[in-house]
Amino acid sequence: MKKYLWLLWWLAMSFSLPSWAHPTADLNLVGQGSMRWLFWDLYQARFYSADGQYKADGFPQALALRYQRDIGKEDLLEATVTEWQRLGIDWRPQWRRELSAIWPSVKKRDELVLRVDSAGVSRFYFNWELLGEITDPDFGPAFLAIWLSPDSRDPRLTRQLKGN
Repeated sequence: MKKYLWLLWWLAMSFSLPSWAHPTADLNLVGQGSMRWLFWDLYQARFYSADGQYKADGFPQALALRYQRDIGKEDLLEATVTEWQRLGIDWRPQWRRELSAIWPSVKKRDELVLRVDSAGVSRFYFNWELLGEITDPDFGPAFLAIWLSPDSRDPRLTRQLKGN
């Protein structure tokens, strides 16, 4: 009997979780793919939107990255700034400082999610826990452009994320 009560309690708790329990819970998957560099799988990526369609300015949106290897925080920061520069994005030095205060180093199977809401606030989640937010409304689109720009480093992944 205790076993069944435990099961009922667990089911009740599972279904009573708020919609924000996961940053993509109220969004629909648009597309997914993986990023490789030389011989290494770096991460699996999934892109979400409210209606499951890609629209550059259709917020809320979320990008989830599940890492396939350990990567240090400084390497993540450097790669982000390098991509902004390569894409010609007018990035702001304060963004790097804010990311440095928010981001951890990642290990294999860690998940980092960026969710940009309709007000332009960007929130980062690490393994389902809120890390912090960046309120500059230009940040979210600039960060997402690393993966969604037509000039992204991996056009195949961009097409997959956009559902093409």
